[in-house]
Amino acid sequence: MKFSLKFLPLKDLFYSIFPTVGTYGGYIQGVAPSFFPNLWIAIGIGLIVSVILAIIFYNENVKAYKKSLAEILATGYFMNFTGRFGKLLKTKTPIHFSFPDDTIRSFTADKITIEVGMPSSLKSLTEYAEMVENKFDIVYVREATYSEPFWLRAQLEGDDRLVIHEFPRTLFSLSKYLKDDFIDQQLAEKNSKKIYSFFQHKIEQLRIEYSNEISNDRLIFRPVQGLGNEV
Repeated sequence: MKFSLKFLPLKDLFYSIFPTVGTYGGYIQGVAPSFFPNLWIAIGIGLIVSVILAIIFYNENVKAYKKSLAEILATGYFMNFTGRFGKLLKTKTPIHFSFPDDTIRSFTADKITIEVGMPSSLKSLTEYAEMVENKFDIVYVREATYSEPFWLRAQLEGDDRLVIHEFPRTLFSLSKYLKDDFIDQQLAEKNSKKIYSFFQHKIEQLRIEYSNEISNDRLIFRPVQGLGNEV
């Protein structure tokens, strides 16, 4: 990311320049350690320590920003899809789906499985998204609790089972917020790995937090490394 003062707030800036001020003041007052033979060495050492602290503070704040962004996206995804449909799977009422041929079929929760691919990097996300969108049809969930039906990608297994294939499309939006981290394919692949790990960790936290409200046995999260490398 490009340098920005928003990642070095006043508090951190103060603590980072404190060593320089401290060594200068200590030398002037005659309380500086003996390895400061003169004022310039005292200031130089203090300045070096200040720069190191400023870099540490800056990098930690950038990391915290990326983590919070990933966690916000994870929370939104979980609430809008995982938690939303996961709650439906806890009901005993049949769930109605509209298929591309305009037929409407109903399935009870025990006949539905959701597989959510959790990518480890931008490349694995792109490949998995293309696979799902090319291989599986769009079906619409029709429930009285929702004013509008929402769509999913799914496939029939036999005559009585439905497997829904899902992935966090919201991760594609990260490049809009972190443009410098996704400036080219090589950099995007490298930076996305850490950010996606923050996303996955938050999803796991939410699954535990809402474990009494969603059906975890029918909501399967699968790590995705890339085509042919799903774990």
